[in-house]
Amino acid sequence: MKKRIRKKQHLGEFKQYGNIITINSRGSEETAEEILNMFENVIYEFSLTVAGGGTGRILLPQRKNNKYIPKLAAKVVISVAEGSLPIDKMMFCVYKKGSSHVPEEVLGAINDTFAEKNYYMRISESVNLWESIALEDI
Repeated sequence: MKKRIRKKQHLGEFKQYGNIITINSRGSEETAEEILNMFENVIYEFSLTVAGGGTGRILLPQRKNNKYIPKLAAKVVISVAEGSLPIDKMMFCVYKKGSSHVPEEVLGAINDTFAEKNYYMRISESVNLWESIALEDI
């Protein structure tokens, strides 16, 4: 298969992986707002792309230089938009454009940010963003 086709289809060396982050907001609007503010700081600091949200707030990936939203990120957004997440959960799909994986130091910074406030948070293993995946598996 030609390189151009592999790139378009996100195959081979063009596979892209991200992580799903689930945070317990304790069902409070104020807590959800605080989580979003803390999360935004990490997003901007490390130039991450994020999709997801919770308790009625949705973040979509930036479409700049990318006309496609990865399947997994789209599923996270749809799940949040349809309200299939419990009210006390917030879920995000994070990935770094131009990189095949989210660097470990970025995941460590996310972990440290929420550890300080004693939030229950879970970061999934790397998952292929362009493959179909059931949210129940996350």
